[in-house]
Amino acid sequence: MSRRITGALTAGVVAAVSGWMTLSPGPAQAAPSNDTTCKTPVNSSPTTDVGPSATGYVLNVGDLGTVFSDGAQAAFPKVSARDEVNADGSPRRTVTTTFSRGLDKGSDHTPPAQVTSADGGQTFAASTLTTTPGVPTTQLRDGSLLGIDFAPTSTTTSSATFQVYRSTDGTNWVTFPTIIQLSIPLDGGIRTHGAPFQLGDGTVLISYYIQFGGSHQAPGRAAQISSYVAASTDGGASFTTRGTIAYDSTGANSYPEAAVAALPSGKLLSVIRHHVWDGSDFESLDTPRWTTSTDGGAHWAALQDLTVSFPNGYDQFDEAKPKLMGVFPQLQLMPNGVMVLSAGRPDNWVAISTNGQGTGWVGQLTYRNCPTTGYRLHGSTGNTALASVESNRVLQVGDNCENTWSCPVGDSGYTVDSGRRIWRRFADVLTPDVGKIDLATKYRLGQIQVSTDMTATPDGHPRTGPAGAFDGSTDYWSSAARLDGAGTYTITLDREYQLTRLGLSLRNGTLASGRVYASADGVNWGNPIVDAANRTHLALEYFTVTAKARYLKVVADAGADGAAFLNELELYSNINSFENDPVNNRPRGFTGLSQTWVTRSGVDGSSRALRLNDTAKDAMARAVWPVSATSPTRTLEFRADPVTLPNAFLFDVQGRAADGTTVDAYHFAARADGSLARFNGSDWVALTGAGVVPAGKWSTIKVQAGTTSATVSVGGTVVAASVPPTRAGTTGLLGYSFASSGTASVGDQVVFDDVLFSS
Repeated sequence: MSRRITGALTAGVVAAVSGWMTLSPGPAQAAPSNDTTCKTPVNSSPTTDVGPSATGYVLNVGDLGTVFSDGAQAAFPKVSARDEVNADGSPRRTVTTTFSRGLDKGSDHTPPAQVTSADGGQTFAASTLTTTPGVPTTQLRDGSLLGIDFAPTSTTTSSATFQVYRSTDGTNWVTFPTIIQLSIPLDGGIRTHGAPFQLGDGTVLISYYIQFGGSHQAPGRAAQISSYVAASTDGGASFTTRGTIAYDSTGANSYPEAAVAALPSGKLLSVIRHHVWDGSDFESLDTPRWTTSTDGGAHWAALQDLTVSFPNGYDQFDEAKPKLMGVFPQLQLMPNGVMVLSAGRPDNWVAISTNGQGTGWVGQLTYRNCPTTGYRLHGSTGNTALASVESNRVLQVGDNCENTWSCPVGDSGYTVDSGRRIWRRFADVLTPDVGKIDLATKYRLGQIQVSTDMTATPDGHPRTGPAGAFDGSTDYWSSAARLDGAGTYTITLDREYQLTRLGLSLRNGTLASGRVYASADGVNWGNPIVDAANRTHLALEYFTVTAKARYLKVVADAGADGAAFLNELELYSNINSFENDPVNNRPRGFTGLSQTWVTRSGVDGSSRALRLNDTAKDAMARAVWPVSATSPTRTLEFRADPVTLPNAFLFDVQGRAADGTTVDAYHFAARADGSLARFNGSDWVALTGAGVVPAGKWSTIKVQAGTTSATVSVGGTVVAASVPPTRAGTTGLLGYSFASSGTASVGDQVVFDDVLFSS
């Protein structure tokens, strides 16, 4: 797992040497040392009193944790994720992080190691530590796992032999050699980059980079590196070079480490590490470059410099010569169609592309550990890796203080510390719309029902079945399937929804057609609300819809092999469910936020909700949903669980006063004894007796408000009618807010979910 063949991988300058290349600190540069920026750690996405956009794409960097640390070498991590099931049949994403245990030297043959998480990357038990296979893997269409070693076991001038690892269960591994046939003579080193990658037609690709010479080497160069892609049509038993990703005939540039992934259209995208030759013995780390292929990797477009915007800041290595830099690029197409890119040096970062083209990148720093006294690029190798753990959540791993060159004697004042470990950080990668319905949780709780003939459960594919259609994964066999004809898949929802958006993936990587229908009674279906003909989905495709539905039906046509698949389905409504919100961070679309975040604990019937927790004596816990246009009527309906309520929680419908200011048109409280009250402008007036909204239980509260009166219901029963407004003379109604009881009082903690706000 060492990143180099010989020598130490350090900063951004490459010295060409006999047989391969070595990276070394090199000559002094404009700003490589004693950088005061290293005093400032990189944290989660900035927290303000305004949440991320509810209608745009969102990248939210979240929780940081440790994957592995035992005091010894742990560096150059890679990560893999696969779909499995728990003992009760519920889905899980099993995540394995592999890392180097040896020094970053070609002479060090210490086996790599790996640890595994059974909870989507939250925790990695030390008891899972093993050395097998110690390489990143890909789950193939047949359900097996395939991985290839980083370094070859042997080479000739025309080929390289690598060890391959295959498993059907993730525990027992079979190893065998595979030969990569090269397209140019090899007279130096060769290394693979990342895990194998499978195309929709079953072809397995692997990216590799080589040092070469002879007639393919530019004049004056002692060494040069280029990246290629090799293809296997026999499941990894053999590979033949299919195309050249990045090569410079002038010798001015080297291109190790080319990440390859498929865009939603099927076009391949590659982002490549890039070094520039200065005409002597050194190559400087430069801006990564990118390219695309429309023919499965055989031909690649002209290279272009990667452009990433960093709204929250990016610290330049050299302020006098600002440029984006990065090593070991990694790409991950999320189930929701967003492409994620990961790289590092200086500092680690992630970026998202939302246009389906691999452009328009928006990024954020995720980790910094550099010395205030010492070389700026020390402290972390910059090697990171990515794995999707949910349809809208990605895991990034990186390292801290690699032991060969990253934290040498003499450097000090590290941003974090000089400990050797692998870290992980989650990032929420969110599409527009906050109304995602948590079909998976509702199905497990029996709140929705599925009727379907797509009930195939083939051996070796535990995620294939009715629940596979909304399990958050677009892996091929994580689907509902019928293997002998067209399929029909009908969902009876837990209530009637006003649907606004629908995400659909029919059959991953395979041409398919299907239609989606909505019905209020399950009998009359009308025309399809979505007609997806001749689609080859690699991720969810989203459709804007306008339909009221208690029932939803998907009809999937049989493919060329007679089988029908429903790979993944997402539904969105006008109910704010917080399912497409950042975990442990600010809720989307809200303002006036204080002591409020999206939570995953204590939630009933969904995986995410809104938590208010008042622990400050100088501030209320609060969240405001702003609306700019007035309406003569508003309906606010929500579920609430007063977890602890020593005082009260408040819920308001806001309005516009005659002078144009925003006021609380209706100001309500749920008290500690479970009673409801209204504020009349000077005093609180009881609306109900005790026990109507009990603490520790979920209640559904509904306010139907006009400018002159309101009706309040709990659990579908009217508990107060003809309620006058708190602020008389309100000209129109605006948004709503939730809050704890007051500024000085503390201890109120309430979870809110499924907020419906309409005119």
